[in-house]
Amino acid sequence: MGLGFKFKLLQKVISVILAVLLTLSLVLIIWKYMDISFEETQAEILSNPIYTKGVITTKRSYKGKGVDVAYLIGGKKYLLTTGVKTEFYKQYEVGDTVEIVYSKKNPNVVLLKHDLND
Repeated sequence: MGLGFKFKLLQKVISVILAVLLTLSLVLIIWKYMDISFEETQAEILSNPIYTKGVITTKRSYKGKGVDVAYLIGGKKYLLTTGVKTEFYKQYEVGDTVEIVYSKKNPNVVLLKHDLND
C-alpha cells in the first residue's frame, strides 16, 4: 500500500467522522429546541389555564404516534395536532373525549392534559 492510498483512506475516515458529528449536533439542537418550545408552551398555558374537552378525530402511526383533537372555544373550532406516547395511543380511539388545557390568551396554545401530568 502506497502513501497515497493511506492518505485517501484517512480523508474518508475523517469525512465520515465529521458527518456523524454534524448529524449528532443537528439532532441535539432540534431536541433542545423541542424541549424549550414545550416548556414555553406549558408555561404560557399554566399562567392562565382553561380546561376543557376535545374529541380525537384522527390517530396516526406514521413516523411515531400522534392524534388530532378537535375542540370548540366560543363557538369556534380548533384543532390540536400532537404526538403522543404509546400508552396514550393504545388507550384512546377516534371519537373518544380527552381533556385538554389551553391558554386563556390564545386558544391555539394547547396541550393534552395528559402531557401536563407527565
